[in-house]
Amino acid sequence: MSVRDQERRQREAERRISGAMRRADREVGRVIAARAHEASLRAEEVKRRIERGDVQPRPLPGMREDSLASMESMPSMESSPSMQSIESADYASEVSEEALQAAETGEVMMKDMPLEGTGMDPEAAHRDLAQRVTEETGSGGDPHRHAEIKADEIAEQITDETGAGGDMQVHSERKVEQMGREMFEDR
Repeated sequence: MSVRDQERRQREAERRISGAMRRADREVGRVIAARAHEASLRAEEVKRRIERGDVQPRPLPGMREDSLASMESMPSMESSPSMQSIESADYASEVSEEALQAAETGEVMMKDMPLEGTGMDPEAAHRDLAQRVTEETGSGGDPHRHAEIKADEIAEQITDETGAGGDMQVHSERKVEQMGREMFEDR
């Protein structure tokens, strides 16, 4: 899909979303305006009652009869004694100079993992592993192709409910439309 097609789809999706938002504002706006009008009427009534003096102010919260006297705080517990720290191990001092040089040159790896005489071919093992891992998708040992096939399968699974056929852009547009319809059905 070209960049222009993607931009066009993006603009269309944005246009549909803003249309849905305008419809929601029209429908919900009347309710909000009515509530705001009722609130302003109540506020004016309260002002009028206070100016006339027909309202008795409520007592402060601490002086009301339903207020409870504050309770005493509980005494704090003693803190537990700290544990004695363990001496640090000094590994660096126990490593010999020979071992450090062998590790730097890679000789340790050769001593610990000898492949000579075992009949193992590392490249053949690598190919065999790649073949087994990619066997499920029939990628012939190509991990990149395997990943592409798996990504396509996942996209198909995700977009199955909207019938978008693996196209995530179409899937997202259809989901936006579906959510818009559901939002207006609840009203």
